[in-house]
Amino acid sequence: MQPDLTASGVDILAAWSEAAHLTDTEDTRIVPYNIISGTSMSCPHATGAAAYVKSFHPTWSPAAIKSALMTTALPMSSENNLEAEFAYGAGHINPARAARPRLIYDAGEIDFVNFLCGQGYTPKQLSLVTGSNNICSEENNGLVWDLNYPSFALPTIPGNSVT
Repeated sequence: MQPDLTASGVDILAAWSEAAHLTDTEDTRIVPYNIISGTSMSCPHATGAAAYVKSFHPTWSPAAIKSALMTTALPMSSENNLEAEFAYGAGHINPARAARPRLIYDAGEIDFVNFLCGQGYTPKQLSLVTGSNNICSEENNGLVWDLNYPSFALPTIPGNSVT
């Protein structure tokens, strides 16, 4: 399910470089601000929200911060488009609520290594992903639902389709 979160990104008043053209290369106007939209605007909002949560919880991992943002997100309505229910993940970020969440899921490198081992990754594949020499064994052969990650997981039999 992607994206996991949504953030403001439409009609954002943002600082604008005097070196940048306002609309096209022929436009010579210079302005200190511009109203722009898109991922380029929502990404800084989400990053700022994560930094805000980190300021309250400096020892939290990136996974814990993402979890706080997800478990406190404002659900978005699917009244206008029923198929949209799974198109926006947890919902719209709410930094104030995320700073004081009631529930977080934390996951570290070993959790993901165990997950990848359970998915049948070879030592070479693990090395490419983690940058270290992890080895899969019976002890760390995790199942898909063992990953402490705020998501839905559906195990499937290899070769079978889920539609």
